[in-house]
Amino acid sequence: MQERYLGDIHDYFKFLFLKFLSINLKIKIGLNWFLVNPKEIGSIEMAKNDGEKRNYIEKPEFIKYDMKLIRELSKFKDKRKRNVEEFCKLTTLKRYINFYNKFIDCQNRDKWLTNSLSHLRKEKIIFLDPDNGFTTFKKGKISLKYIFPEDCKKILQSKKIIIFTQFQSFNKKNLVYLKEIYQNLKKFELDPNFPIIRNRTAPNTFFITLSPKTNQMNLSTIYEEYANKYPKVEIIKSL
Repeated sequence: MQERYLGDIHDYFKFLFLKFLSINLKIKIGLNWFLVNPKEIGSIEMAKNDGEKRNYIEKPEFIKYDMKLIRELSKFKDKRKRNVEEFCKLTTLKRYINFYNKFIDCQNRDKWLTNSLSHLRKEKIIFLDPDNGFTTFKKGKISLKYIFPEDCKKILQSKKIIIFTQFQSFNKKNLVYLKEIYQNLKKFELDPNFPIIRNRTAPNTFFITLSPKTNQMNLSTIYEEYANKYPKVEIIKSL
């Protein structure tokens, strides 16, 4: 996640989902933004102009999902107002979400992750929001845009359920790409044992769930209820 993406359509669907989970489970959900400073990556990253899919705030089909949330996110059409820390202080979503909004420390990622777990110690579910999603390949500073197997293992060892954002591939069909991700997860004994949520948001995003062996929380029914509520959301039950 980068501050320039704050309030885009992917954010909207993320918050719809986390709010729905919180209300139905009657718990707060932890959100680690996996917040990236593009300066840490380099000039090419800083020059990008993505994160501007914001027409949803004017479309009736999206407005009816959550009018209050639409009003709150609409101010971020103004790039100057996209400040994650300020948003976390003021948003009504703090009733449902406990935010961890520290930038990823490129030099000491493990300590950064430990600090996030300390901040989110009361939450049973932690949502991770990397720019791109899961990978097993470390690629220098671009690694800030991904989560790795060791990140997942450390969180699962704290007996937390993980839900993470995965963006679609532009080179492969969705199901082929998701199967590859599942295979890589299983290689590292990370078992994605709940349905995948697909957000049809151009590009698609997917919410993939990992749980510790001690987990007794069944999220499948809630996921189905969520997908039934929002027409732009689908459930993928098997690959």
